[in-house]
Amino acid sequence: MKKAKALSCEVHLANIPSLPATIRYYDDFSDSYIDFDPTKSNRWEVHFDGSCKILYLDFYAGKLRDVVKSWCAYLLARCSPRTACFYCYSISVVPAEIVEGLLTSTPQVIRSHWNTALTSGLTYSSLESLKSLLSFSCTFGIGAWRPEWLDITSQLQLPKVDKYARVRSGDAFLTADEEAAIVRFIDRICNQIQTSASSISTELLQGTAILVCSFQFGLRAKQIAMLKMRDIRIWADGADAIPAVHLTFSMIKQRSMKRVFPMLRRVKREWSPLLVELFDRANRKGLAGADRVFQRTPEQVSRTVADLTESLSQQRRGTTELRHTAAQRLVDAGASEEELAAFMGHTDLNTGLIYFSSSPSQAARINQALGVSGTYQRVSQIAHNRFISPHELAELKGDQQIGGVPHGIPIAGIGGCSLGQPSCPYNPVMSCYGCGRFMPIAVSAVHQQVLEDLRDVMKFFYSSSHAERGSPAFQLARTISEVQAVLDDLGGQHHELQS
Repeated sequence: MKKAKALSCEVHLANIPSLPATIRYYDDFSDSYIDFDPTKSNRWEVHFDGSCKILYLDFYAGKLRDVVKSWCAYLLARCSPRTACFYCYSISVVPAEIVEGLLTSTPQVIRSHWNTALTSGLTYSSLESLKSLLSFSCTFGIGAWRPEWLDITSQLQLPKVDKYARVRSGDAFLTADEEAAIVRFIDRICNQIQTSASSISTELLQGTAILVCSFQFGLRAKQIAMLKMRDIRIWADGADAIPAVHLTFSMIKQRSMKRVFPMLRRVKREWSPLLVELFDRANRKGLAGADRVFQRTPEQVSRTVADLTESLSQQRRGTTELRHTAAQRLVDAGASEEELAAFMGHTDLNTGLIYFSSSPSQAARINQALGVSGTYQRVSQIAHNRFISPHELAELKGDQQIGGVPHGIPIAGIGGCSLGQPSCPYNPVMSCYGCGRFMPIAVSAVHQQVLEDLRDVMKFFYSSSHAERGSPAFQLARTISEVQAVLDDLGGQHHELQS
């Protein structure tokens, strides 16, 4: 009986395309074509993204193995090597009798065989690979399958899977505390660079720069790993000015490669010293032109981000979660579908619609920007040196006493600076709250008045700008949250906004 069944399989699986003498595929990470001979062995080495994956193609026997090998060769020629390996790994766990039943069936009975596969406990990826194998059989007329039956295979149903379940539930997003921890860490490294750059190891410098690219721009690990020396542009306006840094990244994972453009991104001015120092060290090391800045594979970049986030907040977060968070942050600030697509590097506007359905209402965003909404988690702890008394503030040198007129509001007496206000490269008062060198005065009424004044400014900007994304209204959100956190440390009360 077993011999007769094997003979039936041999008869039905006719017209299998012969393997090419050479398989050539393109690896965008190395920007090169790679060739190998598939006829020598059932063990194929596929190199991509700086690593090597082994495809063991002897999990089936006879004609069934020949079909799978031809299909894998076809995928390597048409798809990315990562996709080809993913499909091959996914189908290797499918029992041979299920694959054989599908390939030797006819369009009239395919649904019965497909239902058997659906109820056999296979994963979504394995079923997706089976559909791809059936389409391949139709395209090349293997056995009873013909090209005109491609519509039948495309209509085979896959299990319902919500790809954005974690986005809908909010599990894919960093909390406010996690974001604050990342910002404080990057700020601390940038401040250390300006005072003692040599004390920071190149390993830490690279890791922090990778975190900046992931957190600020929401980039994939592969895009960060592909950054080259020629993709960094540094502009210095003057000898004492903080230089501007522009980075150019590549668009990847596009459904259509006809509309692929370079992704130009500008690093936050206060974080520019980080990239400038990294670029200088890479130059001294001899890197230039097409040399990669980080000298890491995408897998290593992902691990770097995960290790850093875990060390900062005890919660291991990858580049994917930072990407989701960056996208949602942009949408919550009022970005349009086109602006989000440009930021994320999507050529299809529909890809980012999930973030709009998950975005809070406009009224909720106003409360969040005001730092008074109980619906949102606030930054519970903001870095500052220590609280000082009014007497201690009066004894500080004049340049260490903080004062300014942000947005036309005179603010003074809020505290002192251990560095000295003239030496601070940032906007005084607005950047003091949340700075590790800030020594706030231990008087709640002073900070409460600052909070009320900033809220009035925020509401004025909001009403006059019609909630435009670039409005200073939303730019004040972080400062307001940090002032509120200082009040919390002092025991101040948190009042809800009355509409």
